[in-house]
Amino acid sequence: MAVFVLDKKKQPLMPCSEKRARLLLERGRAVVVRLHPFSIRLKDRIGGDTQPLCFQLDPGSQTTGIALVRED
Repeated sequence: MAVFVLDKKKQPLMPCSEKRARLLLERGRAVVVRLHPFSIRLKDRIGGDTQPLCFQLDPGSQTTGIALVRED
């Protein structure tokens, strides 16, 4: 599962893994912005390179999920 990441000015960056997000939070380099969907904001980074992403719904038999898909 990917964790959404924002920079210091609340601009979106590339999502990161759960493990990396935990490390950033433990070291004090990030703060939690919202819990659903889980998002963090980096305290010391402004801007960065991003790749084009698509937000898609993942319909399931009982629940509907969300997915971020990289555009090729």
